[in-house]
Amino acid sequence: MNTPKSPLSSVVAIDDSATEGGRKRATINDIARLAGVSKKTVSRVINQSPFVRDETRERIEAVIAEWGYAPDPQARGLAFRRSFLIGMIYDNPNPQYVVNMQLGLLDGMRGSGFELVVHPCNRASPTFLQDVRTFVERQEAVWRGAAASVSEDERVAKLLREIGCGYIRIASVDLDKPEHMIVGHDRLGGSQAARHIMDLGHKHIAFISGPDSFRSSHERRGGFEDAPGRRWPQPAAGLCGPRCLHL
Repeated sequence: MNTPKSPLSSVVAIDDSATEGGRKRATINDIARLAGVSKKTVSRVINQSPFVRDETRERIEAVIAEWGYAPDPQARGLAFRRSFLIGMIYDNPNPQYVVNMQLGLLDGMRGSGFELVVHPCNRASPTFLQDVRTFVERQEAVWRGAAASVSEDERVAKLLREIGCGYIRIASVDLDKPEHMIVGHDRLGGSQAARHIMDLGHKHIAFISGPDSFRSSHERRGGFEDAPGRRWPQPAAGLCGPRCLHL
């Protein structure tokens, strides 16, 4: 008795022009042939269209999973005349901060069909703004997220507006319209840290600040110094330098 083969067990010639690590990579046309549907139907499943029967959707998703197919975000952008890339621009030297930012973005983008591209930069470089422009125009991302402290640079926001690229700024204070801002709680955090330390009964306290070029450094120290109900003595001269309070 012959058992009919399912689309998953069918043998299909994979497009030789697409390779990944020396191995032939399936294209959307291959997925369509394997699933026995049109390319348009595969595209609808990829873009989570509701106009596909559940049975057909499950069959296509099974083929996609078996072959490890992932649509090219730039090719999708050309087909839909829009971008499926979200960019992150940063100049923060703290690697853990950068990693946490990326993980948060990836978590929020999961299942959306968008991809993340990142661009480290140096605000002290004479080519800083041109580098950012090149990155934006080359990647054609639909949104840019500027992490502290590059988000505090008004030149970057102006550049992105000129290019016509949507953007979000992450900073310790309001710098833009609400739809362009994610504001942290640096001042409040500094205040709460000071209150907690004093509530524990400590008398000798040192405050070590971040770089003066980071607005968040000033916000945290400001919150620390202005903690409600606390009157701080003057910093001990010459003990810790201009970035440190010793009480």
